[in-house]
Amino acid sequence: MDVVDKPHQWVIPLSSHPTRVRYENPKIWRWKSWEPNTPFAPKFDIPIYMDHCGDDLSSKLVDIICKESICRERDSDNWMTYNIFDWDFLELKVLCDKIYHMYEDYVSELGLPCLTKDKIWIRGWGLALDDGRGVMHHSHSFHENSFLSGNLSLSTLTPPTTTDYYFPYLGWYFGYWMVENTLGKIMLFPSWLEHRVKENTTGQVRVSLAFDMFTEHSIDYVRNNRNQSSALQKTLLLSKRMDHV
Repeated sequence: MDVVDKPHQWVIPLSSHPTRVRYENPKIWRWKSWEPNTPFAPKFDIPIYMDHCGDDLSSKLVDIICKESICRERDSDNWMTYNIFDWDFLELKVLCDKIYHMYEDYVSELGLPCLTKDKIWIRGWGLALDDGRGVMHHSHSFHENSFLSGNLSLSTLTPPTTTDYYFPYLGWYFGYWMVENTLGKIMLFPSWLEHRVKENTTGQVRVSLAFDMFTEHSIDYVRNNRNQSSALQKTLLLSKRMDHV
């Protein structure tokens, strides 16, 4: 069950939490602040998209990721050295197609259909976490051109693992939204939103696929302001991948 972990072990079901409202579209969760009573009170409104990629496609992606040693290596920078969507597998092209249609649904529901006319690039990486491994508290980008990121869970383990999305302000105190990782669950969220993957204690391998999406402005910003890696140079235009499906 998706829950919010509050201070002092105060756990409240997601649907009843006073700072979250569900959109009419059941795939979009709106993480919204209380209505501020002063002009200096914190205010935020974060839409998060949740969908399912299908068990059959997800199971095939598990096989692809688990066979690639680069997805299992412990070097923390390995994810920067490649783009999984550049690999020649039909399943990855199908996934790109699904991601693009989810993106269209996401921005249209938010009243931003103009974004569907822009070129969107994508770069992704696979991750197979053995027992005892996790991913520390982080965000994918935090600057004026930040766009969207995503996570596709490719494991249903016992006990279940979670990806934890931190409260936008003072997350260390207010806690986080724990999302249970199950096969095929996919999330789209603003790239600046901090999150983590708790240590895997299941004795099994936790498999996932993460990705970043860029607009033309945001990818130019990254290319011009960061040390270039081969991964950025291989970032692919999402619509081009769709043409090959």
